[in-house]
Amino acid sequence: MTTIQDLERRIASLESQLRAMPHRVLSTIEPSMRFYPLTVPLTSTAWDGDARSTEARTLLDLSAVFGAPPNVKAILVRMWARDSASAATTGLLLMLGPAGGSTHAALISRPSGLTDNYWAEAEGICPCDVNGDVYYQIVASGVGTLDANIQIWGYWL
Repeated sequence: MTTIQDLERRIASLESQLRAMPHRVLSTIEPSMRFYPLTVPLTSTAWDGDARSTEARTLLDLSAVFGAPPNVKAILVRMWARDSASAATTGLLLMLGPAGGSTHAALISRPSGLTDNYWAEAEGICPCDVNGDVYYQIVASGVGTLDANIQIWGYWL
């Protein structure tokens, strides 16, 4: 017959095993992760419509740039981009993702094929890296031709 003490020991053992698992596995099953919705988004003067050029995948430190708490697991994002030559240019984008060396993206705003300077929007959830940061990439039609905006409307800790 199993006693309450036996069950408590088994639960403690399972919790210990879960804490020892790699971060990626643990983050998918961690019951204590909590969403913090914001009534006013986190914004940055670096991402409020500034003109940008093509940039390779680059780290975006959410704490330093947006004032997000350290080590967030994921963010609820609204982003939009436009390019002055979007009608005639393919492959334009503003992209966010959790990894620097990856070709994967969690969110992409694609103004290509739209009327020049027409805003292309994207909203969704972007996982963060182990430090609570994301990576962005920009493909613009020229120097300073893509305007980019990012707002954080919530985060998971």
